[in-house]
Amino acid sequence: MAASASTQAVWFALIGNGFLTVVKFFAFMASGSGAMFSEAIHSLADTANQGLLAVGIKRSLRPADAMFPYGFGGERYLFALLSAVGIFVLGCGVTLYHGVHMLLEPEPLHITWHPYAVLTLALLVDGFVLSKALAAVNAERGERGLLEHLRQSSDPTVSAVLLEDGVACLGVIIALVALGVAQFTGSTLPDAVATLVIGCMLGGVAIWLGVQNRSLIVGRAIPAPVQAAVLAYLTEQPTVSGVRNVRSRIVGAGSYRLTAELDWDGAALAAALHAWVESRADSLATPEERASFTREFGARFAEVHSAEIDRIEAQLRERFPELHYLDFESD
Repeated sequence: MAASASTQAVWFALIGNGFLTVVKFFAFMASGSGAMFSEAIHSLADTANQGLLAVGIKRSLRPADAMFPYGFGGERYLFALLSAVGIFVLGCGVTLYHGVHMLLEPEPLHITWHPYAVLTLALLVDGFVLSKALAAVNAERGERGLLEHLRQSSDPTVSAVLLEDGVACLGVIIALVALGVAQFTGSTLPDAVATLVIGCMLGGVAIWLGVQNRSLIVGRAIPAPVQAAVLAYLTEQPTVSGVRNVRSRIVGAGSYRLTAELDWDGAALAAALHAWVESRADSLATPEERASFTREFGARFAEVHSAEIDRIEAQLRERFPELHYLDFESD
């Protein structure tokens, strides 16, 4: 995914959730609703975590240097992992604690129209942010299903925004229903249950994002269809007689590395020198001429070999722009 799409989606979410955090805390203080408190904590966690995502995006775009020759793409995964931890601790942990406290020591609610207005506003804002994140994901995923794309994507930032705001929209709906039932029945139980449900949803998102970013930090292989297509291309080349030990990993958002050991067909490579050899055939009468020919043939053969590698790498990068790093070892 283009860096601009990731950045735009994260900043929309950061601004939107920062605004909602303030509004929801005011509504909680006015109503005492646990579900509203959960939603306020939810927005606070989202704001902090999307701030981490923004930092990770900025740091991941730094150019490679001598100490980090493959760039800083992993920074995006590190900060996304920290974001997942933040969701789990601040979002899930605090919300579940408050929900259990409400069950054990219920307090009377003071529900007016304010929390309904705030939650309706939150649904509109979260829905807008969600639509932006969904548009960014749809622009990248192509023919892949949404769940498949979220599992295979090399950019966790937009996926995080999509999941967080998807749960945020669902959480707002649950909170609205809980408030309505609690006001109608006069019981605090629906509000407490809604608080626990929202906390569990946040925990589910945190675990999903944690698992995904852990695999990216450790060094997950590139998507299997891409690796299979690269292997098929290599085996089709007339100058390549075998491909072994194909290894790959995702090094950053939209940035892949692939290494392979190639067996070269010497006859196919030498065929490019046939015309030159024929032109020199009549001038090999003396040992000195033959020695000179041998040296020149070796140099020309090395040039042909190098040019063939450059051709293969250029065509692979044209077909798969994510292949930023290709390392072919000759056997």
